Amino acid sequence: MCWALAVALLGTLLLLLLLALRSRLPSEPPLDRGFVPWLGHAVEFGKDAASFLSKMKQKHGDIFTIQVAGKFITILLDPHSYDSMLWESSCQLDFSKYAHLLMDRMFDVKLPDYDPNKEKVMLRSALQNKNLLSLTKAMFFNLQTLLLSDPSNLSRQWTDKGLFNLSYGIMLRAGYLTLYGNEEENYNDPSCQDKDRAHSAEVYNAFYKLDQLLMRAARSMLTAAEKKEAASLKGHLWKLLSVKRLNSKANKSLWLESYKQHLEELGVDEDMQPRAMLMQLWATQGNAGPAVFWLLLFLLKHPAAMAAVQSELEKVIRDRGQTMKQMQGISQEMLDSTPVFDSVLNETLRLTAAPFISREVLADMQLKLADGRKFSLRKEDRLCLFPYLSPQMDSEIYEEPEKFKYDRFLNADNTERRDFYKGGERLKYYNMPWGAGINTCIGKFHAVNSIKQFVFILLTNFDLELKDPEARIPGFDKGRYGFGMLQPENDIMIQYKLKD
Repeated sequence: MCWALAVALLGTLLLLLLLALRSRLPSEPPLDRGFVPWLGHAVEFGKDAASFLSKMKQKHGDIFTIQVAGKFITILLDPHSYDSMLWESSCQLDFSKYAHLLMDRMFDVKLPDYDPNKEKVMLRSALQNKNLLSLTKAMFFNLQTLLLSDPSNLSRQWTDKGLFNLSYGIMLRAGYLTLYGNEEENYNDPSCQDKDRAHSAEVYNAFYKLDQLLMRAARSMLTAAEKKEAASLKGHLWKLLSVKRLNSKANKSLWLESYKQHLEELGVDEDMQPRAMLMQLWATQGNAGPAVFWLLLFLLKHPAAMAAVQSELEKVIRDRGQTMKQMQGISQEMLDSTPVFDSVLNETLRLTAAPFISREVLADMQLKLADGRKFSLRKEDRLCLFPYLSPQMDSEIYEEPEKFKYDRFLNADNTERRDFYKGGERLKYYNMPWGAGINTCIGKFHAVNSIKQFVFILLTNFDLELKDPEARIPGFDKGRYGFGMLQPENDIMIQYKLKD
């Protein structure tokens, strides 16, 4: 036994040594291993990926390979060349291996025969086209339950609240009720609304605490105390999302029914299903609330933008001869008639959406860039795009990219602007908060409709302003780079009241 253990340890040490000694071949991208064997750049990368990768880009150009905790990751930052990754065969570049890793680390989920691309194809129809209309209507009623039927919100006196707490809380709770169902069927019954408010608050309070730990879980950095807390929170949420609880729901979405059927077809047992449901809660609802927070904050800090959005909203409502209070829903035609708001949303997402788009290299391959350069990639490495740096914060593409300009995505005739250039060539990918190619978020249209409805209902029914007009826009929680919408380092206080 001792001899076998010694051999195993020696083999591990030799492997680590080989990794540490890896050198760049002439056909490969520039290689930067860092100064610490095996660990490489893991600390800098995890602490502030955007700043670190910006420095690497300045040093090596728009393609380079870094070592991060034993893994070699090639970063591609030329948006003209993104198609070379986004549309490559899954036999060469695969997402599922990395997805399996994160599912296990973050949510203790293990799904047999899991293929994320097949799952997207199966669930797409439940979130788009004709089913989008029913989701939009359900979201409207659930937002009204949380915003306009809750006695705590109906004061004509100023109420203080954290803007992030308000945005994330309402959006996640309403989105949860829309996809997972209500406690009872009647949206308008006060007792049913009370139950929905209480239950969705219980889900959100536990989910929010867990969300603060998930990035560290993804990087295997949780302390023993944090692991214990995460396990307790997940256990509580698994009970709230149990098969029995979800089967008893009213107004369940087609998405929920489709996903439940998908899990059953995969052979997932009843103990694992709530874990998958919690993972989907994070995947479907974790980004909309932070997006609303940044959008509202930018509007509150830029009066001209707020005035333009409110003027557009008033016109959309006035042209239809109704008031928001008279409406039993917001039509898709109304939601599609807001070019100014669309520009504000696109600009908000450009500034604050920072996902990685990652693929595992399954076999030695060659990557051809738009300018004709060719680079060899090694099997078992990872290829990664970081659109936040390029194109979204690229000063060659966007003038003063760090600044919020509400009309950046508007032409003079109020149509959507799509002509952005780099190196004198028009870009296909100039803003990528929703991913691209087969990686495009299938819930994009539902998310956009939900964000619009929340902001429309809020701005037409409430006055809101910053508690401190001079308060600075908070910085980003830098540990969230790579995982979707960024969250603020701290909340910012607002005051709001029902309009007279």
